[in-house]
Amino acid sequence: MDWTMILVFSGLSIFSGILVGLGTRSIIRGIVASLLFLGFAVTLLLIELGVHEILSFFLGQMLVVGLTYIYLRVLHPEILTKAKKEFTYA
Repeated sequence: MDWTMILVFSGLSIFSGILVGLGTRSIIRGIVASLLFLGFAVTLLLIELGVHEILSFFLGQMLVVGLTYIYLRVLHPEILTKAKKEFTYA
C-alpha cells in the first residue's frame, strides 16, 4: 500500500460528498458519503502505519463515522433528528 491511495480516497471524499449532495439536493447525504470515503482514507493510513488490515477497516470507520455521530449526539441532537427524517421513507 502506498500514500497515493490515501490521497485518492481523500480526494474521493471531497468529490463524492459534493456530487452526492448536489445530485440528491441534500447536504446530509453528501456529508454521509464524504465521511464514508474519509473513513476509507483513515483505514489506509492505519494500514500504512502497521495496524492489521481487518482491524484497521473497522477502526478507521469507527474513528471517522463513530466520532462524528458521538459529537452530533452530544452537542447537536437536532441535526440527528433532521438526518433521521431525511433517511426515513414514509
